[in-house]
Amino acid sequence: MTKNNKNLFSTYFFMMGLVFSPLSAFASYAEPSLDQFIEMVMKERNIPGLQLAVVKGNKVVKQASYGMADLQHNVPVTDKTLFAINSMTKAFTGVAILQLVDQGVIKLDDKIGLHLPSLPLKWHELTIKQLMAHTTGLPEILASTSSLELIVPGNIDASWQAVQERPFLFNPNSRFSYNQTGYIVLGKLIERYIPEGFTRFITDFQLKPVGMKQTAQAGFSNLELVIPNQSRQYIYLESGEYKNFYGEFAHMLRTAAGMSSTALELADYIIALQSGQLIKEVEQLWQPVKLNNNRTEGFNNKENGYAMGWQVGQRKYHPSISASGANASTLITYPEDDVSVIVLTNLLGALPITFVDDIAAYYIPNFNHPDKVSSYRPMEYLDKLTTENGFGEFAKTFKKAEQDTGVTFDIDIIAEWGFELLAAQRVEDAIEIFQFSISNNDPHSFYYFGLAKAYDMQERYSDALKNYEAVVRLNPNAQMSQQRVAALKAQLKL
Repeated sequence: MTKNNKNLFSTYFFMMGLVFSPLSAFASYAEPSLDQFIEMVMKERNIPGLQLAVVKGNKVVKQASYGMADLQHNVPVTDKTLFAINSMTKAFTGVAILQLVDQGVIKLDDKIGLHLPSLPLKWHELTIKQLMAHTTGLPEILASTSSLELIVPGNIDASWQAVQERPFLFNPNSRFSYNQTGYIVLGKLIERYIPEGFTRFITDFQLKPVGMKQTAQAGFSNLELVIPNQSRQYIYLESGEYKNFYGEFAHMLRTAAGMSSTALELADYIIALQSGQLIKEVEQLWQPVKLNNNRTEGFNNKENGYAMGWQVGQRKYHPSISASGANASTLITYPEDDVSVIVLTNLLGALPITFVDDIAAYYIPNFNHPDKVSSYRPMEYLDKLTTENGFGEFAKTFKKAEQDTGVTFDIDIIAEWGFELLAAQRVEDAIEIFQFSISNNDPHSFYYFGLAKAYDMQERYSDALKNYEAVVRLNPNAQMSQQRVAALKAQLKL
């Protein structure tokens, strides 16, 4: 039983707030220099090459290159090396949409059917804002979340036709689920008003005004074409070897991924964006979308909201806005501190989002003050409060944790905690967690399965049956729950 489509790498690292913290290795020694810190992270995570830029007060205050862009030919990373930024492309699409808003062509709350009447009727009520924030419930055009394979392999046009015939995955705006289909629709929206196409629109109205020459020359083909100064992309295998990764994106998908850039050019981009050169109101770009339950959702407890192509990190201290791609590259800005950090790597799964705070701490005074730690490690804090207060009043404890940390917790991660409690035979505590998850979020088969399993372990078979049936109602393909329903009905002679 799996939860909805989120970034599983990120969920793993943020599950209990035990984020890898390289600085802890130096606890008994003097704090390392930033270069030492980066080199240590690269060694720990087997990152072949990395490019870094730091912006403070609209100036680049740090730029550095580390390691190898091409392991096969021992080509080092330089400040001119291009890195594939994959889904960071969505941030540029978000700015493109806001530019159309500034021109009075569209509004974020417009229903998409108003602009694209040829879409399936059941899609017409979706808003542009929901498409941007992955809250539509649209079926996914990719066959799986871990590959670039289409639902009709090798055929983007057939896949586009097929996805329009599939049912919604959930009720619109009831939850967050990372989705490429919505960004195809956004590409069609841009092309409805920009006949030259969205790639030309982004190039002419974002890249060229900022002076992003290499980014513009690289285009939107990712690793499909030979691009001068392009770094390779790698996957690190358990065997200790590296595997080449080649990502090809059909043109229709290139509002979602496909661009390449350098840390310095992305630094220029964030400076231009925040100084009002590209859109009128950057706050509108970075406002997280609220779900029907008035909460926000994102990938995890750090990126706990999603705005117009950008992730939002809501927390009490040093809140952030970020854009990431392939778990390999991250651009993050701390608006209250006027600091931005860009980390580009050529390793899928390097997860720079989990160590950019450590880099920012070199430029933001008192970032690592002990009083602020709970905001950075919210699940650890929630666990501490729950240990002190017990699980019987979990709703009150949860509310206090959100107030103290400023973090909007991801309810899916709370439910995953319930499964950890089950594994530790803490069944009563797990029941409290699953019941809380069900009552505080859109109905999800993932939650009901946990509660059913807990009741099963307590031999409360009638309660278990009721919840397994709820799983099947929400997910008719849940074979394990179907089998358990049949077995329990036979056992209870129903």
